[in-house]
Amino acid sequence: MEYAATRWVPEHFIGGHPALDLANAVFDRRAPGPDNELLKSARDIGNWFMASELADPREAAAVAEIADEPFVERVHAVREASAKIFGAIATRNAPPAEALGSLFGSAASGLADGAARLNDTRPAMAPAQWRDPDAVTAVLAMLSIEAFYTLPRERLRSCPRCHWLFLDTSRGGKRRWCSMRVCGNREKVSRHRELA
Repeated sequence: MEYAATRWVPEHFIGGHPALDLANAVFDRRAPGPDNELLKSARDIGNWFMASELADPREAAAVAEIADEPFVERVHAVREASAKIFGAIATRNAPPAEALGSLFGSAASGLADGAARLNDTRPAMAPAQWRDPDAVTAVLAMLSIEAFYTLPRERLRSCPRCHWLFLDTSRGGKRRWCSMRVCGNREKVSRHRELA
């Protein structure tokens, strides 16, 4: 089935870490609509890599050409495991062990043959490895594992309106919304209508 490609914009990358941006690659986590998916195809995944500045155009094009049928589903599995882990941390709950185990399992396939590795939060793979669904999925899982161990948990937040995840880097640590322009304004409009 052919899908219209997701058009990635800066507002999709508000997480403060690529693992959080991956977890946010749906329209709405709190109240998902019928067309909630942003990563519908390998092309969307390749474009996400480029828009997130994790891949150059050639690397992103290689990901977009992956024809392996379960590739998109495997990326969704990494994304959902990440969302469960960081969503739990943001609400001060214990991250689910099965989600963390799933990420380690996905990462292991790329680590086993040395195909996938990270240089800080930038994937470091040979050109041919960007066409390998195991390596690409592994590198996404490794980003989430790296974030699990390094992100400041006390600064991890979940937007109360859409449940997107983000690091609160504000001086006082009082940031509430994923984006004041998007969810913050929608909440203001909603409250205004309730009062009218």
